[in-house]
Amino acid sequence: MKKSLYFILCFACLNVLHAMDEEIIVTSSLGGVTLAEIDSPVFVISGEKINNSASTSLGENLNHLLGVNSISFGSAVGQPSIRGMTGTRVRILSNGKVVRDVSGLGTDHLNDVDMNDIQQIEVVRGPSSLLYANGTMGGIINIVDQTIASKDFDGNIFNIGLEAQSVNKGTSGSFSYKGNVNDVNLTYALKDINFESYDVPLGAIIHDGSPEAEDHLENSDYSNFSHKFGTSIVRDWGYFGFSVADIENTYGIAFHGEHHEEEEEEEDHEEHEERIEVNSDSSNLTIEGAALNLSGLDKLSYFAQINDYEFTERHVGGEHDGESTTFTNESFDIGLKFDIGNQNSGNRQNVTLNLSQEEIAVLPSDENDDPFLRPSESGMLSIGYFICRELDVMDLDFGVRLDHVNRDGSKKVGNTTTLYDISESDISSALTMGWDPLENLELTLGISSVARAPSELELFMNGAHLAAGRNEYGNPNLESERSNNLDFNIKYEKEGYFLNTSLYTNSVDNYIYLLGDGTETDELPNTNYTQADANFHGYEIEVGKSFILNNREIQISYGRDQVIGTFSDGGNVPRITPVKNIYRLAILQDRVAFDLTIKDVQREDDLSVDETTITEGFTMVDFDLRRSFGSDEELVVTIFGKNLLDEKARDHASYVKNEVPFPGKNFGIKLNFNF
Repeated sequence: MKKSLYFILCFACLNVLHAMDEEIIVTSSLGGVTLAEIDSPVFVISGEKINNSASTSLGENLNHLLGVNSISFGSAVGQPSIRGMTGTRVRILSNGKVVRDVSGLGTDHLNDVDMNDIQQIEVVRGPSSLLYANGTMGGIINIVDQTIASKDFDGNIFNIGLEAQSVNKGTSGSFSYKGNVNDVNLTYALKDINFESYDVPLGAIIHDGSPEAEDHLENSDYSNFSHKFGTSIVRDWGYFGFSVADIENTYGIAFHGEHHEEEEEEEDHEEHEERIEVNSDSSNLTIEGAALNLSGLDKLSYFAQINDYEFTERHVGGEHDGESTTFTNESFDIGLKFDIGNQNSGNRQNVTLNLSQEEIAVLPSDENDDPFLRPSESGMLSIGYFICRELDVMDLDFGVRLDHVNRDGSKKVGNTTTLYDISESDISSALTMGWDPLENLELTLGISSVARAPSELELFMNGAHLAAGRNEYGNPNLESERSNNLDFNIKYEKEGYFLNTSLYTNSVDNYIYLLGDGTETDELPNTNYTQADANFHGYEIEVGKSFILNNREIQISYGRDQVIGTFSDGGNVPRITPVKNIYRLAILQDRVAFDLTIKDVQREDDLSVDETTITEGFTMVDFDLRRSFGSDEELVVTIFGKNLLDEKARDHASYVKNEVPFPGKNFGIKLNFNF
């Protein structure tokens, strides 16, 4: 009923619009500056690439980027990891605003972002990204769309997308509209995804004590329905608009999908299925705008957003049928950014003010049981100052921000409940220096010191996390983490040859992580949040050549990344992503584009005390073949293949790597109609 209503409303609104065939050209940037003006290591993935490729998780969309990896938990969940940093150390943004879901509270929680009809994904590696959000020790990932348009659309554009995949018998459909009616910008987009459980290479599923081989991973299904609507007006004084969005997800937790045999009096054996199913539902209301040419200011940007998020892990079937754990997050954010002076002169100054309030809880299905995380309220205030200067010798970017976090929560031990009022005030800063000693050579040095306050879960969690298969216990005595980072980058281009290199070292004081204590409660292992000083260092390097051959534009490249994480007192940081090599071949001719990627992930045998099994290396071979038709590319057809070698592959950073291998060979087709 809900979906039908959305479709009806959509087409009812579109009936009053007058279609035009003019192309919409939009631009976007982080913090209101162009990407070329950001000296931090930046990746950009175009919306065209995302919209014309296979539907995957956010992490999987970024998994071929150097320094970026996806922590797999099945078909739906692939959380991004940047330079060994995960969770709340990597901030997910939507149009520059922090996404307030609970993905940072567990690797089984998907990132609650709408990947339909986006303009681009911007990735800033390293803690110098503090301009855009607090606690960004790993970096930020910004999903950009034009749901609230800051510039008038020139005409109207409709898009219909259809997709099919073989590995999961999956289908998806999407619809989007952008246009301007009576000087009012309107946008609408929806997407419906239905993936069944996926196939795996024969023998990839491990059965303890059983020789039986399977090629299908039970309970790895995934479905999604999302929609968003936005409107705005643009005038000489600036712009103003609002948007509403809703995202619904349902997926199975694969490693809990088991078949059991029970003896019955009437029958020799009766088979029944046990499943943990996840349901999430989020709603968002955003208001944003900008005022231009104010006294003493180039621009004043502002926003306010309200989020209501619910995430439930539920047993379906089996002896625990109906038992569930529900994560909730209700939040409110407001933000102001003052652009001082002429932002186009190369000498920019920004002052930012952000306020947020959120309430997070983790509740069991039985109201008589104690909550795993009692409702915890957090208030956050951030004040920042950022300045960029283009000097004769170098470019300088400097930023400093004060973050004050207050968390009110409680924890019950035995029959005693203790209330906590925890306040943290931290100053973070970053300095980036850029030189151009030669015409084709760019050098960048970044120095930063960034703090992250412990999350609600790290402080107050006190019970079972069903999908993760463990008990988690927080520690109210945890201190803020501090990342001290040094980052050196080299970029060289000449006559089609290119070289991009990043070297970094990151010393993290009071690094927070989960550590098992060797005991169990209710048949689940007990883990505790603890902290220790840790060091991360690594590199990313990419070399390649672009050239023209027989009227074809060809690009070949090789890339490699590595991050090493160790504790200062000895031992390895758990679940660090292995070394990976990326080989690429891209061919472009007229309306045809071909992209071949080979990802070689090496064997990982540097284990932490909490890890027991070595992860073997693997090679993933993927391709995309794209062809456009029509004078204005009215139809784009993409044929894609994933894991062409049908590799038995596992994600070393995943908590469930042994139970949940990557999908097997996958072929698919995607059609995009534009009119």
